[in-house]
Amino acid sequence: MRIDSFSAEGKLYPNEDSLCVCQVSPNQVVAVLADGMGGLSFGKEAADLIVHAVSEYICENLGRNSIQELIGKALEHADRIIAQRSKEMHSKMGAAVALVFVDSNTVHFTWLGNVRIYFSEQAEAKLLTTDHSLDAGYGKQLLTRCIKGKGVRPDWPYQVLSVKAGSKLILCTDGLYKQLDLERLFTAALPILEEFEDDASMIRVEI
Repeated sequence: MRIDSFSAEGKLYPNEDSLCVCQVSPNQVVAVLADGMGGLSFGKEAADLIVHAVSEYICENLGRNSIQELIGKALEHADRIIAQRSKEMHSKMGAAVALVFVDSNTVHFTWLGNVRIYFSEQAEAKLLTTDHSLDAGYGKQLLTRCIKGKGVRPDWPYQVLSVKAGSKLILCTDGLYKQLDLERLFTAALPILEEFEDDASMIRVEI
């Protein structure tokens, strides 16, 4: 399994993305990517807290529950941490997040917000996620789901995918997928040496 990642500051905005990859075993990887919410305070801190809370919870509790239950508990754990930190800072905080757990040839994934997950197998690429967002006008998107310390809805999305050797997964923030076409997301050498309008981050996993 090969894993690459990068994160770049945007030309117009500071980098409020955060990512973490935890290789639990040679065939098991947890990858988490979060994008701090525009319009709320401490976006970078929120993204950092969520990424580390989710990844650490999964790595420390693997085997105690089903993968679906484990991921749900990890999201709830991160939400409680954001709630506590928001209270301490007297400020609203939150981030969109996407998570992939690779277990040999099985991929478990979830997302809240507009961080996307793409999949490529045998030269065919597709989007696995649907953005939780509404068009707010003036080129802005309003997230309808995220982690912001207000509880995790019980119908959070959870999907499982069977993959083959050589398949690729990409987690990326909107600053990246709005600027690069799908082919470049899968083939470009990392880090991508390009000027981005918005903060741009990616985790790429090759099975």
